[in-house]
Amino acid sequence: MKFVRLDGGSHVPLYLQLSSALIAQIGSGELKPGDRIPSERELAAELGVSRITARQAIDMLLRNGLVYREQGRGTFVAEPKMRGLKGFLSFTEDILSRGMQPGTRVLKQELAEADEAEQARLKLQPGEKVLRLVRLRLANGAPVALQSSVLPARICPGLEHEDLTDKSLFSVLRQKYFVHPAWTEAEVEARSAAAEEAELLRLAPGDPVLVISGLTFTETFEFVESVRTVYRGNDMAIYIGRQRL
Repeated sequence: MKFVRLDGGSHVPLYLQLSSALIAQIGSGELKPGDRIPSERELAAELGVSRITARQAIDMLLRNGLVYREQGRGTFVAEPKMRGLKGFLSFTEDILSRGMQPGTRVLKQELAEADEAEQARLKLQPGEKVLRLVRLRLANGAPVALQSSVLPARICPGLEHEDLTDKSLFSVLRQKYFVHPAWTEAEVEARSAAAEEAELLRLAPGDPVLVISGLTFTETFEFVESVRTVYRGNDMAIYIGRQRL
């Protein structure tokens, strides 16, 4: 494992510094699936921190499925659930990389109290507010995806009033709210387009679509958004993965 340097004078707790360093090494491939993570005792001795600090850092990786434990053997880097997503990083960046001009039509942008499903998915408290955002995503003026996002309102106060037409949501989060999406987990399914999806995406009812449902996190795994994107199946080929954004 590459040497990790911690800053005892930083306002960021040592366990978060350590977990972020380990996450970065996993994300960059320096720590590969199957590699053993140093034990709490080894980390504490090497870095001059308490075993509690080392345990908190490793526990964060365990909770988020980045590592796993084997009794009597140690802690190892887990195989990612999915690999190598390019398109999910940022719709705007992806479309630009394909040599096309991205665009957005905002269909819904409202502040509301989170329902039970949103509370469970984003780990929210009862009564917490969310921003619900539905956008039609365009490439060279033609619709290619229908995207529905739900964000905890506390991380982006006032975003319901922001004009997001032809803007990158991630860019607004970074620049205005200092929220930096860093990781994503997603799953994909293929199915037939529903009537409303077909109309918006200029498909015939029953045409194929790819549906991607995902969660986006900050570096320390704070929730940024729950997102569901329906892509025109005959236009887009997407290989999904967990990766750094």
